[in-house]
Amino acid sequence: MDSLPEALAQVDWDGLDHAYGRASDAPGQVLALVGDDPRAQSDAVGYLDAAMLHQGSVYSATGPFVRFVARALADPATDTIVDDVLPWDAEPRPLRAALLEYLALFAEACGLEVGDDELLRDAHPAGRDEADLRRIRAAARACEWRLDPDPATRTPPPAALLEAIDDTEFRKAMVARDLLACRTAVPDVFAAALPLITASEPAVRIAAMTAAARCVGHVDLADAKAPLVELIAGAAVVSSEPRERATVACLLAMLGEAPGRLLDDPHPGVRACAALAPGLADDPRATGALVAALEDPHEADHWFDRHLPGQDGWLHFDLARALAERATDLESVLPAAIGLCTLSFTLDYGNDLAPFVALAFPEPLTERTRLRPAQRRFLSALLDHRHLPFDEDLCRRLLDG
Repeated sequence: MDSLPEALAQVDWDGLDHAYGRASDAPGQVLALVGDDPRAQSDAVGYLDAAMLHQGSVYSATGPFVRFVARALADPATDTIVDDVLPWDAEPRPLRAALLEYLALFAEACGLEVGDDELLRDAHPAGRDEADLRRIRAAARACEWRLDPDPATRTPPPAALLEAIDDTEFRKAMVARDLLACRTAVPDVFAAALPLITASEPAVRIAAMTAAARCVGHVDLADAKAPLVELIAGAAVVSSEPRERATVACLLAMLGEAPGRLLDDPHPGVRACAALAPGLADDPRATGALVAALEDPHEADHWFDRHLPGQDGWLHFDLARALAERATDLESVLPAAIGLCTLSFTLDYGNDLAPFVALAFPEPLTERTRLRPAQRRFLSALLDHRHLPFDEDLCRRLLDG
């Protein structure tokens, strides 16, 4: 195998782009990751997210760059701790965990749920001349124009850049080509992450499991799914870390499994995460775990210090959504519905309370409405916490009746 500098020199980085233009700075960042300067390593972690996977977008340089990040995982220099460099980093963490988290985001950004055939159609649009597509790209890259933050000195974008921006078919083709190129790196990411699922550091194991699970949707890794499921499930058996077991529950659900064993976990957060699995939707234990978790949604939101795989907002959003989809009557989920009243505010209403209000009151309230005991308790909680989707005076009259 070529040395790292030799391998980096074989890539035409200047001919590739990242979020801020030409990727000629990429080799230096890779070498910083495996260097002996902790500050440079931390800065390089920030570069991964900002330049090569900016807001979840991939670029022509992302695929080649990711191969080197995957290769760096085996380098002893990455067995170190880096300072927090991103807004969501609460504290210093293992560099390998940071790299694996980045690789998991990369695999997710590849959109493996969309078939290659569809991307190929976008990448090579019918009726478009390939030479013309290349001309537009070359002309746009040659502009080297940047938006001046000062309106007084700002110049308009060059015509060649505007042509590239306005040509929707061209832009769609370039995005598809970048995605296709990135997908070829996914098996390399999987191969690099797999051995670290059994690492000694929990943060590294969690990140490795997540990265590997994000990769198995690749067409070349179809046979790897079953062994990976077994490996991930085994991690929960031996782990003393609730966050690791909760991660296992989320990943198994993501892989189409039903982690029923984790419904008996001693930690309520692990039980709740296992209950989210669609395969456990009909299991009364799963419903019970969700109801119990949502009796105190504030506590549930703070069970774990970082987001779990598949989690975008507060954890209680996911728990409430899953419970609402399964609930058939208010009575069986009343403690959860009342618990959500204590936490929901205007911006979150649609994410948590709204489905339970619809379940509890399928018909508009009128003076003739006769409230069942469960409806009365829920309406009273809604009123106490100022979450009324109905006329307040009417609600008070009904509760007093």
